[in-house]
Amino acid sequence: RAPGRPTGSETLPSENMPAPSPLAVASTSAPIRVEPGRRASRASPSVASSSLGHDARKKSAPGLGSLALSRGRLSRGRALVTRASAADAPPAIAAAHLRTTITPVPPEIAAGGGMLLADQPGMKAGFGDLTAHDFLRVDVDAPNLRVLCIDPPVLTVDDFLTPDECDALIDAAASSGEMKVSAVGGVDDVNIRTSKTCTLDSPTLADHPTKKAILAKAEALLPQLAGLSASKAAFKPPTSRSPYSFELPQVAHYRGGEYFKTHEDAFPEAAASRKGYQRRATVLVYLNDVAEGGATRFDKIQPPLDVTPRKGRMLLFFPGTKASMPDARTTHTAREAVPGHEKWISQLWVCAYAGKHAPEGKPPGPGDRAARRAAEKAAKKAA
Repeated sequence: RAPGRPTGSETLPSENMPAPSPLAVASTSAPIRVEPGRRASRASPSVASSSLGHDARKKSAPGLGSLALSRGRLSRGRALVTRASAADAPPAIAAAHLRTTITPVPPEIAAGGGMLLADQPGMKAGFGDLTAHDFLRVDVDAPNLRVLCIDPPVLTVDDFLTPDECDALIDAAASSGEMKVSAVGGVDDVNIRTSKTCTLDSPTLADHPTKKAILAKAEALLPQLAGLSASKAAFKPPTSRSPYSFELPQVAHYRGGEYFKTHEDAFPEAAASRKGYQRRATVLVYLNDVAEGGATRFDKIQPPLDVTPRKGRMLLFFPGTKASMPDARTTHTAREAVPGHEKWISQLWVCAYAGKHAPEGKPPGPGDRAARRAAEKAAKKAA
């Protein structure tokens, strides 16, 4: 909010504000508290740490800072809305890839399926601001949107696809003849993935209705992508003129005992620089229920966060940041399905241009060869 000297407190009816929540996000420095007639002061470290994720007291990099997700606090049943002065504001927020802190939701809420944002109106706008600041803005009004971790953001949407859409895509992929062992090399050339995968670009899969549904719903959830799937550049490397694109959606099949060991979805910094783009969002849809095993585990969230496969459920997280850097906090594992069970998923990666960014309203700089050539041609034509 706009900084300024404290002018007292505005009291609002309690029904207009959510009840105090343990999900309130604080800074890794102590939060600001302002009372009428008093200077802004910082809470003690013991108070601040109560609403932070683990590793909250590390001083290596500032955390969420002023992007607080709680809109106020309650005093005797009434919400107290206060403003802190600019002089007392917390330090600037460290870039996401530099943050070592993790701000989870309480374990009991995560175990219950996460925080339903529709039930937390006081947090929705703040959470949207957080995703826009470091990642890609999320439509916080999307139905069934649940938060499993606040920072790094990990979200799910149940019923993202209908059962019929899931079944149709499984049948089409299984009968396509395109499913291949998805070998991914790890340390010492040991394969870290044993599932089978196909890309949805073959004649029988390229125009599949479920593929179109995934793209359309991803665009709705991430408003910056609006209209992207209809663009000619939808599946081409992003540029400064067309800064977002999709990698071709895939379908993966894990039989009982198959796995994808701990990994990151983002490209390493050198690879992103060479490619000129970074994977910024992972949209993963579970196409079937898995009775035992098969969870997606986020290893660096403590306790480890397991997302259970459920038919039609979408999992969203952000492996790369706005700075085009990997966010190592999103390291995850596809755990083995128990023998006798199987897992089908569809995955979509959203990529963003990682070259030299031009300010809005100005022509792209020399980092984008295609855009530069287009500008040269336009100049010649004008001359």
